[in-house]
Amino acid sequence: MGERSFRFRPWLLSGLLRPVLLGVAIAAGVLAGERSGSFFVGLLAFMVASGCGRALRRFIRGRFADCVYALLWPAAATGLAILFTEIGLAEWASAIVAIVLAGIVKNALAEAFLPRRKRWWLRFEEWGIPGLDDVVEGRWTEKRR
Repeated sequence: MGERSFRFRPWLLSGLLRPVLLGVAIAAGVLAGERSGSFFVGLLAFMVASGCGRALRRFIRGRFADCVYALLWPAAATGLAILFTEIGLAEWASAIVAIVLAGIVKNALAEAFLPRRKRWWLRFEEWGIPGLDDVVEGRWTEKRR
């Protein structure tokens, strides 16, 4: 067996962490929802913990810009929920508004401060699958019988 088979494989560790982090996210949602008495606060806690787990997996893989991008939503949702609760909005309403507005904040911050991300559908050309630029325009006419 070669030395290569014992190398650190971040994708393997990342894949093994997926069910563990899902369990942690479910536990966070249940505990937060039970403590606050609100389903929406538990849902927000689950979504934030899930987003943090996703960011951790990207960090382990060495994709640091994607890790920061994945952390923007949980950070924005947490901050907005705290802000809206402090100004007097009900917990359930602050959680709903924070879930919606966190996506807008994430997109705005990513456009302003992070480099452009390569979209997943653009990678298909690397595998030999034709992309949108490979389409040849033409005319189609129906033959009469």
